[in-house]
Amino acid sequence: MNTNKIGIRNLAEICEKKGVRYAVISPGSRNAPITVAFLQQHNIKCVSVVDERSAAFFALGIAQQTQSPVAIICTSGSAVLNYGPAIAEAFYQKIPLLVLTADRPNEWIDQGENQSIHQYRVYNNYIKKSFELPIEPTSEKDIWYSDRVVNEAINTSCFPEPGPVHINIPLREPLYDLNEETNPFPPKIIETLPYQPTISKESRDLLISKWNKSKRKMIVCGSETIKPELLELLRVIALDDSVIILAESNSNLQLKKEECISSIDRNIEVVNQFKLLELQPEIIVTFGGGLVSKKIKFLYRSSTDFEHWHISVSNEHWDTFQNLSYVINDIPFSFFKSIISEPCQISSSFKNDWIALNQKLEVFHQAYLDQLDYCDFKVFELLMKSFPKESNIHYGNSTPIRYANLFETNEALGLRVNANRGVSGIDGVTSTAVGASFVNKENLTICVTGDLAFFYDSNALWNQYLSTNLKIIVINNGGGNIFRIIPGPSNMPQFEEFIETRQEASISFLTQSFGLKHYFCDSLDGLKNILPIFYEAHETACVLEIKTDPNYSAEALKNYFTYIRKQYEQESLADD
Repeated sequence: MNTNKIGIRNLAEICEKKGVRYAVISPGSRNAPITVAFLQQHNIKCVSVVDERSAAFFALGIAQQTQSPVAIICTSGSAVLNYGPAIAEAFYQKIPLLVLTADRPNEWIDQGENQSIHQYRVYNNYIKKSFELPIEPTSEKDIWYSDRVVNEAINTSCFPEPGPVHINIPLREPLYDLNEETNPFPPKIIETLPYQPTISKESRDLLISKWNKSKRKMIVCGSETIKPELLELLRVIALDDSVIILAESNSNLQLKKEECISSIDRNIEVVNQFKLLELQPEIIVTFGGGLVSKKIKFLYRSSTDFEHWHISVSNEHWDTFQNLSYVINDIPFSFFKSIISEPCQISSSFKNDWIALNQKLEVFHQAYLDQLDYCDFKVFELLMKSFPKESNIHYGNSTPIRYANLFETNEALGLRVNANRGVSGIDGVTSTAVGASFVNKENLTICVTGDLAFFYDSNALWNQYLSTNLKIIVINNGGGNIFRIIPGPSNMPQFEEFIETRQEASISFLTQSFGLKHYFCDSLDGLKNILPIFYEAHETACVLEIKTDPNYSAEALKNYFTYIRKQYEQESLADD
C-alpha cells in the first residue's frame, strides 16, 4: 500500500532511481504521505530520528561518508527551523542534503493554523537552491512539472559542487489515504551529465609560466576528502624543491613528513616572530574548505609580497589572505595535473628550509610535552598515538580540532578525519559522528569532543541506530575551556558563568540512561590503561570521560608557543 498522492509517490521513486540510498525521517503527521512513499522504495534505507536538529546532523554524517545525497524528511512548522544548523553546515562543507519539508497548503499560511510558518525559501541564505512542489498535482502536466522540479533539485545537490537543496511540499488533508493502484503517470528521470570544468589554454599557460618561474611556492589544503588520484599528483608536486605543502588534520592529505607540514601553527608562529624572509612564498595556492589556523591567516594578511590563487569550481572569491590574485575555475586534480605536465627544474631551497624548520620545532614540541603534567595537551598527545589504524575520527570544534592540528599527521595510520568546520558550531558534533558510524561499519568512528558540546548535543544518543563501532571521547574540563585560552574572555567579570559556562552535570548518568557503556579516567596512567579496553569491541556504543583541570590545561596551551619561540631564539643565538 502506498500514498494516494501521485506527486509524492513520484518524488520517492525519482530519489531512488537517482541514487538516494538513505532517508532520515522525523515523525510527524503532515509528512506522513512522504514517509509512506519512501518506505516503499526498497533501495532506500529509512531511519527514524525524533529530534530534527539531531536528525539533520545524523544525515550530514552519512553524507560525509558516502559523498552522495541523503534525504531528510520532517513535518511542518518549527520542525523545519530545527534543520537550520545542519543545513548551514552542509552548505559551507559542500555536503549533499536533500531537505524535504512537509507544509500546510498556501491558503492556510498566516491563518492561525497549527504548525504553520513561511517555509518556502526559509533557508535562503544557506541553501544551494529552494523549490516548492505544486499542491496535489493530478493532471499529466502538473505531474510533469512536479517531477521536473524533483529531478532538478537532486541534480543541483550534486553539481557542479555538492550542497543542500530544499523542496517544500504543501499537502492537503486527508494525509493517510492509501491505495494499491498502478501509478498512471510514472516519473521521468532527467540526468545531469558529469563534465570536466576547465580554464582556457591562454589562462593555463599564464599560470604555468608564473609557476615555473617562481622559486617559492606554497600549497595550502583546507578541509577536504582527498581522492587517491589527487593524492598521487600532490606526491609528485611535493618532490619539487620550490614547493611546500601545508595541510591541517581535517584536510585528509596523507603525505609523509618530508613531503608536507601538518603542524602549521607552530611553524607560522616562528616564521612570523622572527621574520624569516627565506620562507616567504611568492605564490600561495589554496583549495578545499576553510582553514582552522588563525595564525596563517593573520600572517599573510599582513603581507602583500605574494600572489594568492584559489581553486574553485563554483568561482568562489575566497580572499583568505586579503591578497587574492586569481580564482581558478577548475577542479584541483585538473589544475595540478596541468602543472606537472610541463615540469621545470628550478634551483630552490624553499621546501627544504621549511622542512628543516619543522623538524627543529618538532624537537621543541616534544620537549615541551615531556615536561608537562596531566592536562588536555598531554591527553591529546596520548590520543593521537592511540587511534587504531583506519579509524574515522570526528573532532569537535573549539579545542579538540585545534589540539589535533598541533600534532603531525601519521600517514601510516590511514585515519580519515572529519570536523564540522563549515560553520564551526558545537550543536551537532556527536550527531554527525553517530551518522558517520551508522554507514561506516568496517572502521571505528571515534568522536573527540568537549563536555559542553557533548551535553548540547545529548539527543544524539536518543537514537535507535547507535552503532557498536561508535566511540565517544569527552574531554571534561568543566566548561568551555577555549575561552581561557583565546585573548580577552577570561578578563571579563563573571567569566565562569556567562563565557566559560561552568557545569557539573553527570556524563555518567546521561550515557547510562541511554544504555551506553561509560568509562572514566582522571590521570595519564588511567588513560593509558583504559584506552585499549575502550577501543575493543563492545555490545553498545561507548563513552570515555576524561576529567582534566581547566586552569592548568589552559595555561599549558597558552605557554606552548612562548616556549617554542624561546627555544628557537636560543638555538639561533647559539648557532650564530
